[in-house]
Amino acid sequence: MPTPLAQSAITRRASLALAAGVAALPTLAAASAPRREIEVPHAKGMARVMQTPRAPVVFDLATLDAMHALQLPVAGVARAGLPPYLQAFSDARKYPVAGTLFEPDFEALSRLRPDLILVGGRSAARLDTLSRIAPTLDMSTRSTHLLQDMDRNVSTLGALFGKQSMAEQLMALVNREIETLKPLAQQAGPGLLVLAINDKLNVQAPGSRFGLLHDVLGVPPALAAGQSPQRGQSFTMEDIARIDPEWLYVIDRNAATGSAPGGAEMIPSQKVFDNPTIRATKAGRNGRVLFLDPKGWYLLGSAGPIAMINNVRQIRTALG
Repeated sequence: MPTPLAQSAITRRASLALAAGVAALPTLAAASAPRREIEVPHAKGMARVMQTPRAPVVFDLATLDAMHALQLPVAGVARAGLPPYLQAFSDARKYPVAGTLFEPDFEALSRLRPDLILVGGRSAARLDTLSRIAPTLDMSTRSTHLLQDMDRNVSTLGALFGKQSMAEQLMALVNREIETLKPLAQQAGPGLLVLAINDKLNVQAPGSRFGLLHDVLGVPPALAAGQSPQRGQSFTMEDIARIDPEWLYVIDRNAATGSAPGGAEMIPSQKVFDNPTIRATKAGRNGRVLFLDPKGWYLLGSAGPIAMINNVRQIRTALG
């Protein structure tokens, strides 16, 4: 089983490669033409928005990821535990906090006076309320249509800010990275994805919240969608042993959020899965237990282009 130190090395290598890929994207100047209202798609249909927003506020981390990749202005952000490549947005002097991923701070918004608000996922429920303050777009994605929805979001941002060419190149890079992973994933054999909350395990089959490992990235599933336990039904180490996957992929939810539910003690997934039952599986015997980047998977849902590239490269490095 990979040690935490080895896993950290994999993540560092992937991050360095990611930085090189994003840096290769050209910097394009914002459109100099007079601002005009344009119609753009989002998760709730079509919306008319003034082009080249000057004070956009972002309540969705995957959207913040895309805006960072496209080098777009950000006037305010939600308070959240950010991955390393987005840490610059934790500077409240440059990027004022406009609320959380679930709740907007209306007093902060009155100070920021946004001309565009971007929600998605956890914040999508506030779309109607925020639309009374400024034009608001829902950038939510569906796990079963992740690439299509990501492409829609990146294209919408490109159209709004006059960076259509850069948006196209960014999505081309995302798709190239995924296509290079798929043959390796097929050759590596069936994998099982588990979301771990301390020792509580939630298996992720195709079509599930994190089923993109199979649906998008091409990892053959060790457990078919119809074989998944029902919601609320416990999943154990012995269940994993019975399935006996070639690869075991783990998302540590607590490592993503920085806390355990109910204030309980946080138990790292590396410790949870370091037991005789897992070591006796094919994955355990062959050192094929991969602890996925928790923020990229759990907080961003792989729905940001940089998060997706980072996650793909981590898996490709491990498989390769």
